[in-house]
Amino acid sequence: MTEIKIEKKKPVWPWILLVLVLLIVAFAAWFFFIRNDNAEPVATSNETTDETADEIVDETSLIDINENNNIVASYVTFINADNATMGLDHVFTSEAFAKLTNAVDAMATEVGYDVKADIAEAKQLVDEITNEPMAAAHADKIRSGANVLSTCLQNIQQAKYSGLSAEAADVKSAASAINPETLTLNQRDAVKPFFRKAADLLNKMN
Repeated sequence: MTEIKIEKKKPVWPWILLVLVLLIVAFAAWFFFIRNDNAEPVATSNETTDETADEIVDETSLIDINENNNIVASYVTFINADNATMGLDHVFTSEAFAKLTNAVDAMATEVGYDVKADIAEAKQLVDEITNEPMAAAHADKIRSGANVLSTCLQNIQQAKYSGLSAEAADVKSAASAINPETLTLNQRDAVKPFFRKAADLLNKMN
């Protein structure tokens, strides 16, 4: 009898396994490259530091930028040109306060700092001083106005002019030196220095 030989088929699963492995490798490679293409570049520590430094300069070091605001310049000129003593009707005091209030408002607007509420309060005090020139309580109102405006200036300085902290502190100190219980004409040496210190600070900001 003739012997019948049956040829065994080679197993298919190794080929299937190889195809699966190749597919997995291809997918992994595709995913890796696509992800890298879409990812945003990571800033280096130096780049981050530089950007932060630029922001700080923009926000707190405007001292090198000349605003040249005319209202501010008008107040500074008014104070620096004054050689007279304050009159009994407080003409100098009321005018100086009005000009200072407008100057602070103008400077705040120039640098984008909101002082509207404080300016409204200061203007109210200026009106009271101007409309009642013989009132004995002027020193109290002047001290209140000086406190409001010196605080405004210090806030602007801290936010925009980091290099003028000493000048802003001088304005605050001069405001505190005004005695609310002493007649204004009896403390010219306290009132006028406040206006001069404020003029010096505003001039450097401007």
